[in-house]
Amino acid sequence: MISIVVACLHPDDREKAITLLRGQDDFQIAGIAEDSFDVINMAMTQHPDVIIMDFNLRDVQSPALAPIVKRNSPTTALIILCSREESIFIRRSINGGISGYLIRHGGFDKLASSIRSVHYGGIYIESDEKPGCFTGNTPCQKMKKMTSPAFSPTELGIFSGITLGHTDMEIALSLNISTGTLRNYVNNAKKKTGLRNRTQITIYILRLGMIQLGARWEQQMAVL
Repeated sequence: MISIVVACLHPDDREKAITLLRGQDDFQIAGIAEDSFDVINMAMTQHPDVIIMDFNLRDVQSPALAPIVKRNSPTTALIILCSREESIFIRRSINGGISGYLIRHGGFDKLASSIRSVHYGGIYIESDEKPGCFTGNTPCQKMKKMTSPAFSPTELGIFSGITLGHTDMEIALSLNISTGTLRNYVNNAKKKTGLRNRTQITIYILRLGMIQLGARWEQQMAVL
């Protein structure tokens, strides 16, 4: 279960977010906050997986609050709800405490996917051009600028195995390679994508549709 704290100042936004989150089988609402004191207290005592915050809380702006939250709960990912104008001030905070932001508009249709993205080590950014990215010199933008890199069947087999929770040894045996060779493939994938770790690469490949989440190993390998 992904534990989530919701810190929305506006009652309508708060109710919409809570209703959506309660409809997801893998989400658990750990708390509801209204100001920075609540957010910090819940970060210290509950260490939620994700905190969703308004850009403006009652007593502070979330970019200023983010470093304090991360000091008290380093593993908590932070998503900010903001206007398009406010998003400019958040961009420089990505990878510096904030894991992503959502543009506040009529609904929260991207909220669930953004939570899963940041929980599993990714960055989620929304903009006018395409959900999930903005124009600027950021890790996300570098990813979008690339033509989708070619992955070998062995590389896709490795990351397919990762989605299924297999160990390096199990994946290596299935692909008839050594664990050292497996790690070389992973390092090569990092260079191709510019991403930092296995989790980010796996999410990237899933989003491209090259592998499928939840498919059995035999099904994945048959396709590859």
